[in-house]
Parts: sequence; C-alpha cells; structure tokens
Amino acid sequence: MVWATKKIKYCSIFLLVIYAVVCISGVAYIATSTLMPYHLEYIGMSSADVQNFSMKLHNLIVAVLKLLGVYMLMMSVLAIVITLIPFRRGERWSWISTFIVGLILLIAQLAVTFYIGPWIKWVNVGATVLFLAAMLIPVRDFFSKR
Repeated sequence: MVWATKKIKYCSIFLLVIYAVVCISGVAYIATSTLMPYHLEYIGMSSADVQNFSMKLHNLIVAVLKLLGVYMLMMSVLAIVITLIPFRRGERWSWISTFIVGLILLIAQLAVTFYIGPWIKWVNVGATVLFLAAMLIPVRDFFSKR
C-alpha cells in the first residue's frame, strides 16, 4: 500500500476506529428486539409498558431501530472502503466523499441524541470531534498543488 503522507495514515486510522464503532452500533440496532436503555430512559417507560400500551407501536419502533441499524452499517462500510483504499492514497475525491459520509452519519446522530439522553450524546460529541480532527489535519495534503 502506498501511503500519501504520515498525517493521512494516522488520520485514516482514527476514521477507521470511528467507522468500526458505528458498524458495531449498527449491528446492535439490527439485533435488537426492544428499545435501547437510553430510549426507555428518555420516554420514561419500560419496554413492557410500551408493549402493554400498544404492541404495534412497540413493533414499529423496533422496526425503525433495525432500519437505522442497516443505515448505520451500510454507511460505515462504505466509509471504511473509501478510507482503506483511496483516502490512504491521498485521492482528493475520497476526502470529499469521506467528509460528506461522515457528516451524514455523525451530525445526524449527534442532533438526535442531544434530545434522547444525558450520557449518550457525549459519545457522539467525542466521535464528531475526532472525525473533524481526522478530516481537517490532512486537508492540505489532499488539496495542495501537486
């Protein structure tokens, strides 16, 4: 593998860590059969309470969570592939693509989780800050005249 620069190499490792965590989160959402603990904390009900209120509502929420998991898994796999090959080579288009995919993944999650719970939002804040640092540190390496 031909590395463009050391900055790109190290920043790509940070990106891969972020996207691996998003992959794991996506798999957890796909595998769930109930609401996540922070969802239940937000609505102030137990899973049994939601099921007793309306089983159809419970099933709808679980289906939406599973779809969210598929979205997170697919977007993170796309980002991993782009990061592993063209991003590490320093190809300009890959920086733009990685930045857009990362913003779609992380900013959307950050916006939603700020309303959901007191502790889960800080995980997303940390991931977003790490993502922005990993994208902005090597930006000159991607866009300098060659």
